[in-house]
Amino acid sequence: MVRAAVAAGAKAIVVQGLGWGNMNIPMYEAVLEAIAKKVVVIVSTRVPNGRVLPVYGFKGGGKTLRDAGAVMADNLSPQKARILGMLALQKTSDPNELQKLFDR
Repeated sequence: MVRAAVAAGAKAIVVQGLGWGNMNIPMYEAVLEAIAKKVVVIVSTRVPNGRVLPVYGFKGGGKTLRDAGAVMADNLSPQKARILGMLALQKTSDPNELQKLFDR
């Protein structure tokens, strides 16, 4: 789905990760491809409570994703992260600037 969205011209994608924003290796690789094509990737979580934080450094872990240029949605649900992402992209597509907005 990530690759299809990139091929269709998406400017940003919100990914529902597990727990603190971790994902399996095939999803991680698709996210890296999207980031390489300058598509903003915002990582949220599918769990009802908690934060997405760049903690784990394994392949597909939140720290590895953040280091690759993904934006961590902090405590926003995927739906809320999508809305903030749509608004924020009107101002910037720089992952570091976007991260500042999600960290508020």
